[in-house]
Amino acid sequence: MATRLRGRRALQTISVRLLEDPMALPDASAAAQESGRPGRPDGAEVPALHLRRAFRWQATLRIAVVVAFTVDLAVFPPSERLALSVALAVAYTVWTVATLWVSWTLRKTFPDWVYPLADLTLLTALMAVSGNFSDPNWSAPISADIFLFIPVLVSFQMRPVLTAVSGVLAAASYVVGTFIGHLRQPYLHFTLLHGLFILVVCAGCVLLSDVQQHRVRSIRELAEHRLWLLDRIMAAEEREQRKIAEVLHDGALQNVLAARHFIDEAACGPDVTEPLHRADDALTAASRQLRSSVRTLHPEVLVSGGLVHALEHLTQQASERGKFHGEVRSGITTAGSADRPLYWLAREILENVVKHAQAKNVLVSLQQADPENVRLSISDDGVGISGDAMARSLSSGHIGIASHRARIEGMGGVFTLHSNESGGTTVEAVVPAG
Repeated sequence: MATRLRGRRALQTISVRLLEDPMALPDASAAAQESGRPGRPDGAEVPALHLRRAFRWQATLRIAVVVAFTVDLAVFPPSERLALSVALAVAYTVWTVATLWVSWTLRKTFPDWVYPLADLTLLTALMAVSGNFSDPNWSAPISADIFLFIPVLVSFQMRPVLTAVSGVLAAASYVVGTFIGHLRQPYLHFTLLHGLFILVVCAGCVLLSDVQQHRVRSIRELAEHRLWLLDRIMAAEEREQRKIAEVLHDGALQNVLAARHFIDEAACGPDVTEPLHRADDALTAASRQLRSSVRTLHPEVLVSGGLVHALEHLTQQASERGKFHGEVRSGITTAGSADRPLYWLAREILENVVKHAQAKNVLVSLQQADPENVRLSISDDGVGISGDAMARSLSSGHIGIASHRARIEGMGGVFTLHSNESGGTTVEAVVPAG
């Protein structure tokens, strides 16, 4: 129980962190220690790992920008303010190193908008200071191509809106800067055409960013669903263990204790025959109960006798424990591949009838609903269950019926639970007959 609770808390913590901050990367070993599982990355870490990898490649690609303007400054020295141009180039290099260090060493990164803002500000300032915007000979290729890197870099962050805004601002910076620098000889056809080319590249980056964003969202949803399934599995295991404990405690264990009492009585009293006979009867009953429990837990009766015989066995056991009259009606002998799910559903429902229904009569019906589907119906005349009670039961962790509903619907079937007009509850499952 404690292990399951620790595991559930660890899994829920990871899921909440991912929902609040996709870049919050849980520590795999710590999560493993909390949940009691071996130290390997959990499925919920995949989206965060994907985003972190994207930021690392973005920071690495920024080195290409540094190399581009470094070569440009060396081959085509600035026509004005050389020292200030070099200082801005050094500042951008420092910014590149900082982003590399942050993306490869720290768990948290800068806010998303900081990256395109810093790139655009530094590169635009470099172009303006170095005179590339106003070069009359158009001899510096960096002024035409450097702004193409802005939307490409932002697309790694998988934020389509941010990518679009950054690309538009990059195109506007290039067009406005070049237009102002060439007022005497504006070259509008070249400037506008290249600005349009930057926008086309930006549109492609936006689409790529959108695709990547949806991919990460799908991964996150799958990871969260995996956590939900793990929680359900642990709850189901605990529920099954509790059922086994209840069956053994209420049945075979009581007879074993009674047999021990009779043996002690025989050892202390003058007459040993009668106490030993009672002890033998108690042990025989315990053996019979254990054998019946084993058949229920491992439905050999389902394999050897078929679904109808297995339902009759379950109903007989439940009627003995719940003190009600149980009846099985069947128009078919098997539901094909649905035999086992219907068997486990009947076992769950009959267990609930024994514990909660206070019923006097229970009817189990297995019929052909139509040429392609089979209907299992279990109806009782007990106290019934309301929708609010069902909701409270589910919220408190009792998910037995909910898990069977998911299994039936996952098979393409229909699960219904409703109160009878005359009292009691009816559960129906209609599944494809395979």
